[in-house]
Amino acid sequence: MSEAAFNQLVHATSIQEASTLYFLLVIDWAEKRKGLLLQLADIVQLDSEHKSRRETPYGSDERLSVVDATPTLRLANAVEATANGLYSMAEIAASFANRVSGGRFPASFNALRKKMEQDESSESAKAVGSLQWYKKIREMRTEWTHHSSTFIAKADNGDTLICLRSNRRRTDRVEFPEKSFLCTIEEFSGWVRSAIGTLDTFAGYLLNAYVISKFNPEATFLSVVKDARGMPKLRTDGIGLFETETITVRQYFARAGIKI
Repeated sequence: MSEAAFNQLVHATSIQEASTLYFLLVIDWAEKRKGLLLQLADIVQLDSEHKSRRETPYGSDERLSVVDATPTLRLANAVEATANGLYSMAEIAASFANRVSGGRFPASFNALRKKMEQDESSESAKAVGSLQWYKKIREMRTEWTHHSSTFIAKADNGDTLICLRSNRRRTDRVEFPEKSFLCTIEEFSGWVRSAIGTLDTFAGYLLNAYVISKFNPEATFLSVVKDARGMPKLRTDGIGLFETETITVRQYFARAGIKI
């Protein structure tokens, strides 16, 4: 349901005019979202490669071995990139919310999160739900960006662990106040999936609360004709590149299930 809401926002904001050029932010939001979904899929494969990394005995001493660190480094890089990508996507979402709402929402997602937590009874806060994931990912990103590197460890049961070393200021240690914190790859990925779902829901809220009202339902515009798979149809008469049609905003929205 939340993914459908995000896709509807993408569909609606594909219509732009001079006063709504900031709708282009949704394209960047969508690209960050695609990147995160790909990262989540890659992390599963990278975790598997990390667990099966090559180990060879070191000389004649069987107590020592040489480990191929490359799979582990790739996994660590993917985890850190995912945290940064999620943080970035949230900031773009906040920037769009700020513009489309006429400044009712802060342009910083952390400020937006605080605003919603202070007024949990607001329509937007109820629509979005818990932003606990953001506080966790933001704190992890702060640590890895400004203070220390990502460390991958192994639990006694064989699970892969992400280790967060706390070198940041004590006042910044809210979600993870301990000197070090461990979570599994699946826990981390779960926070990211929750984040994507929450921001998808926020997209649906912004669509219904602010975006739709910016359109005249009966206004017409020239739209590219697409086939059943959503690909633009190429012209066969040599006049222009794509087939086009004149359509109303209401009709265009209806194709994505948006009522206006």
